[in-house]
This record gives sequence, C-alpha cells and structure tokens, in this order.
Amino acid sequence: MRKAALATLAALALLVSPSVQADNRITAHEVMDRPTLKVFGQSAKDYMESTRTVTDIARLRDVFRDEEGPWKLDDLYLIIMVRSGVVLVHSADPTVENRNAFDVEDERGRPVVQNILAAAERGGDFVDYRWGGVDRVAYATYYTSGLTGEKLVIVAGFSQDLSSLPVEIEPLPRPEVTAAQVVDRETLITFVKAASKVYRDAMTSPGLKALPNTKNALRQEGGDWKSGEVYVFVISTDGYTLFHGAQPVRFEGRKFEDIERQDVHGVPYLRELLAAGEAGGGFVEYMFDNPAIEGDEEIGSPKIAYATGFTLPGRDSVFVVGSGFYPDP
Repeated sequence: MRKAALATLAALALLVSPSVQADNRITAHEVMDRPTLKVFGQSAKDYMESTRTVTDIARLRDVFRDEEGPWKLDDLYLIIMVRSGVVLVHSADPTVENRNAFDVEDERGRPVVQNILAAAERGGDFVDYRWGGVDRVAYATYYTSGLTGEKLVIVAGFSQDLSSLPVEIEPLPRPEVTAAQVVDRETLITFVKAASKVYRDAMTSPGLKALPNTKNALRQEGGDWKSGEVYVFVISTDGYTLFHGAQPVRFEGRKFEDIERQDVHGVPYLRELLAAGEAGGGFVEYMFDNPAIEGDEEIGSPKIAYATGFTLPGRDSVFVVGSGFYPDP
C-alpha cells in the first residue's frame, strides 16, 4: 500500500516524476510524487465544483474520510478552508472544523497556513512544511463552490496536527426567543425561523466567511441557540445532516439510518420533518427518547419539532432547518 511513503508524504517533498497529463484524474491511492499530488488536488477541485446540492455538501465529510474511496489514504487527505484560514472540512479530524488556523506554523517556524492561502492565490501551488520531524509537501488551490458560487481553498497533503487550535466564538445577534425560552409551539417556531435566517445569512456571506463562527455559536451550550435538548439542526431533503447543534461528529455528513423510522404510534417523524421543511414550515409531534427521563428509552416521551426550509439564490436545493423540545408533562 506504499504506507510509509504516503503516510507522511515525505517522499513527495523531493520526488519529481515524468509529467502527468493535465486531463488525468487520480485517487489518493495513486499519489506517488509532486506531479501526481497536484493532479490529485486538481481532481478534488473539479469534484467540489461539481457539487451542487445540499446533499452533496452534507455528504462531504464521510465521502472524504472513506479510506476505501478515492480521497483518503493514511495521512493523505483533503481539507477545505475559507480564505481567512478557518477550517470548514477536515477529512481526518472533524473536531478542528470551524477553527482558525491562519497563524499555524510548522516545526521550522514557517507560517504554513498563510503559505497555503498564498499558494491558492497563485492559482494552485505546492507548500513545503515540516511536521513530526519530517519534511512534507502539500498542494493548495482555489475552487468555486458549485452550490454557493463562493471561492474556497482546498488542500491535499497537509497533515499537521491542528487539535490545539481554540474554538473562537463571536456572538450572533440575539434572537427574539432563545433556546432556553422555547417552551411551546409559538416560541419554537420563532426560534427556528431565527435560526434559519442566521444560517442562510452565513451561507450567503462573501466567501462563506461567517459560516464557521455561525456554526460555533449555534452549538455553544448555554448560549442563545443551544440549551439542553433544544438545539438547531440543518439537513438535506434526502436526510443527510449538514449541521447538528448537539452531536456534530456523530451525525454531520451522515444520512439518517432509517429515514422511514416510526415512533411507537406509527408516526414517520423523520420523513415528516423533511416534508415540513421542504414545504416551507410545519410541526411534527412524536415520541422520542428524552435523555432527561430515565426509563423512556423504548417508548420515548412526547416531543414537538418544527422545521422550515430555505434555498440559496439561483438554486432549488432546500436546506431544512429545525429544532424541537419536550413539553412539560
């Protein structure tokens, strides 16, 4: 599997092979040297520019993390950043997503992420860096999102540990109803509509610059947008989770295991939530496990959810935004 070479990309820092034709498309398993790394990066660029639906974007994490697929092999994987250096998608460590890597340096003190951004600005280029005592190479380029039309940075071969980066949160405008104030249908619908507007504003911000902070703010426990079991989720109409305010690592990038799942009364609540969002708004009442109640795991407790939806300019694909609460007995 060429594990030693690919796991660190160390060999790529020096190797140059015969030229690779520009129209070739290769996978992570075929990367051998700088030219093939570049073609791999360009292949990822082309793939991202072809993604045009909410489902396409929601699936990215799982698609990019699949070691049996074309985009990952050991330490060779893809990262997507906004142009300010904030990580949007990290194929190896989703916990560092939405963190600002702009000031990250390699072991020689070189501003490696700033060099990555500069390489993308040049139209695509290599970036040499040192990590784990090994000289390595990455390739970075811009791509234009097929869904939003915004210009983003995609990086292949940057495997430096980013887990120490802090989570930075700038407060969003305070909603009329906060998560802690959701107690009935009226407050729930007001809360969800505000969350939908905030998320849409982030998705239409120049270069998606506002999106990482919006995600961080929406999942901040005790903040305006998350309180206990009241949180925001964003999903595609196919059932793929784009954003989850409570358990991002577990749910984001994945499809509902059983989109036709029913509660004990036969309510297909997942399907009804998607339909409500696609229709522009609606409530769904169903039984669901309440973590605050012992012994309801099998039959669940009454829950009320509300979902709405929005589209981006010039696109038909619907973002379904929702939340729910457990009414007092």
